[in-house]
Amino acid sequence: MASYEQVPRVAMQLSRDVLVAFIQVDLDEAVLTRFRQDLLDRVHASAPRAVVLEISGVETMDTAEFAALRRVISTVAIMGTQSILVGMQPGVVSALVEMNADVDGLVTAIDIDAAFTMLDEQTARVDEDDAETDESGDDDDTAEPAGNGKDPDDPA
Repeated sequence: MASYEQVPRVAMQLSRDVLVAFIQVDLDEAVLTRFRQDLLDRVHASAPRAVVLEISGVETMDTAEFAALRRVISTVAIMGTQSILVGMQPGVVSALVEMNADVDGLVTAIDIDAAFTMLDEQTARVDEDDAETDESGDDDDTAEPAGNGKDPDDPA
């Protein structure tokens, strides 16, 4: 078994407040363990709005590797960061479907550009919702109490 220092690292880059991880090596337990730790360290240090896992270089993936990758995504979610899986090879997708892999709740995109478009649209929707709330004046901090303003328990 290779020592920890000999395990290939996954390249990561922060772009537009999104941490992009380029997984271009075959996934095995050692790679996934090192990747999970490196990714969590980077998420903690940079607090990105999302993580994009670019896996176009992965040509095969069994259910155990997919489950391990799902655990990485879940761990990132617990830290409050959304993950998008991009670049899945058609053979990998087909194999996962044939093996009945659990894909429920998985956010995917065809490529990095599509992932950034998805994230930009989410940001635009949030910004629109915030603007509508500000314009309507429905700010809970300034709301008056319901009724006539008198405390029903006050005898006066």
